[in-house]
Formats: sequence, structure tokens, C-alpha cells
Amino acid sequence: MRRLAALLLLLAAPALAEPRQLHGIKGDDQRLRMAAQEFPWSAMGRLNFFSGHCSAALIGPRLIATAAHCLWNRRTQKPFPASSFTFVAGWDRGEYLRASKVSAVHAAPGWVLDGKERGLASRADDWALMELEEPLGDEIGWIALGAPLAGMRVAVAGYGRDKAQVPLAHVGCRLTRQTLPGVFLHDCDAVQGESGGPVLGWSGGELRLVAVNVAVIPAQGEAGVAAGTDALRPLAMSLGAAKSTRAGPVSRPAGVDLGQSLR
Repeated sequence: MRRLAALLLLLAAPALAEPRQLHGIKGDDQRLRMAAQEFPWSAMGRLNFFSGHCSAALIGPRLIATAAHCLWNRRTQKPFPASSFTFVAGWDRGEYLRASKVSAVHAAPGWVLDGKERGLASRADDWALMELEEPLGDEIGWIALGAPLAGMRVAVAGYGRDKAQVPLAHVGCRLTRQTLPGVFLHDCDAVQGESGGPVLGWSGGELRLVAVNVAVIPAQGEAGVAAGTDALRPLAMSLGAAKSTRAGPVSRPAGVDLGQSLR
């Protein structure tokens, strides 16, 4: 386990980092550019902060889900305050649907905010919920929480470090296996910057958020790592997470039936 801990690569994207190898692509890059105004991609957004960005998704009118390691400021060696974060929904090369500052941050109770790597088992707690100042979901819509299952088809989306100005997604890949409670590996292409991005699956008869993308293991064929939603569900529901997925009035219908690709 100690060896594996050293080989985990988190997927937050620092703004001023030196050029480095992109991890998380398994062969030919299967990520495709998505239409930021179309649901569900409109409910995803860039989570901007002073030194870079992560990805996040609306799961209720004022609530987003992201990765807990995105809360850590590597420069100050302290957590970012809530006021440092801005969620920009439907971002696409300078244009966006709606944006809101974050008013409150709730890291997983088991996550230790000190920037230290604790190995694969800790990824079950690598999630955070953020309350927004503005109810963006009322206009954009939201993606309800679902149940992750090993083997299910999923779509992993986010704003990758290499193409940080447009939403990308790999659709039709899989949660290959559950390695530990709350920790899933996937074979989807995803790179730095896509930390906190949604892992979407067909659950309960509709499209839902089944996991949060958090890391990659280069030594295991660039396998992706995701935190399942079961652990975050109780807190999320108490903070206003929606019970069912809903597109909002400013979101356009998707040009492709995503559910058909994931069923």
C-alpha cells in the first residue's frame, strides 16, 4: 500500500506549473468536446481558485460536488477559504451560462486537510461539497446522486489541463472494479484539471452522479480513481441535494441521448 500511495497522481491543475507529462490517457485520447450549453454538461463547470482549477457538478440548486484535495493551497500549505472558489457552469472559451462564488465548504469528515498523500484507501474520502451563494441549479438544472456499481458504463467529464477552456468527456468507459470500500477504478481518459469532475452513470432509471473523479495511477496502466457517492449522500441530502435529475430552463437538450450510451 505504501508503494501505491507514492504512485497516485491527483488531478487538480495548478495554473503556473511547469509543463509536465499528462497522465490519465490510456492510449488514443477518447475524450470528446461537449457542448457546454447542453444538459448534463451545462451542470458541470470549472471550479476556479487562485492557483488553478478543478472540475465540479451541480447536484442541487445551490450545491456542487468536487474533490477534497482541490481545497488545499500548495503555496500557503493551508486550505483555501470558501471565498477563494468560484463555480462557473457551462464554461467554454470565455463564455459561460452562470457563475457563483462559494459560500461554504464541507470536506468529507474523514479527509485530512494537510496536503499529504495517504494512499488509495484515502480516496474514498476525497470528496467535498460546496454551497453556492446563488441558486444556479434553478436555471441550469442539476444531476442527482446515484449508486456506483463495478462494471457499469459511465461518462467522466471535466476541464482537462491540456484543454482547460472547453468541457471534455469520455463516454462509454467503465468503472472497472471496486478496490476498496468507496474506491473505484475506471478506464476512462481523464487528466489533471478533471479532479472533482462528475462520473455519470445510469442509475435509478435516469442519469445520475455515481462518483467523483479524483486521481490516476500511472503504474497501473493510467487507471483512473473515483470516489463513490455513497459516503457523501447523507451530508449532501442534508444540504439540499436533489432527489432526481432535472435540466433547467437555460440548458439546451443534449444532441445525443447519453442514457442510451450508458444503459
